[in-house]
Amino acid sequence: MIVWPEEKRLKSESRDGLRRFRETAAAAELEASPETWTVVAWPWTSELPLRVVLENASLHAVSFNLREGGVWLWTEEPRDYHIRSAESLDRDARGLPDRR
Repeated sequence: MIVWPEEKRLKSESRDGLRRFRETAAAAELEASPETWTVVAWPWTSELPLRVVLENASLHAVSFNLREGGVWLWTEEPRDYHIRSAESLDRDARGLPDRR
């Protein structure tokens, strides 16, 4: 399943870019997946390359890029995560040193 952004809140270029991605076999495969994928980044212009990034509940991200020639390319998004506690985030926001 894919969780899409609310279309009424998007610019027309964004809606068009997401529509183009929705028409791909990759989007159909993710829609049919038992995992939930959330669109976390999408095109803001109609200029190529168009890029759509999706993330699952495990924070695994994949991106799809439409380049000249009309072929969408899939790539994994290499990301390192450092999950922090609410207390640690609060200390950071206040500019206090980390308690290690």
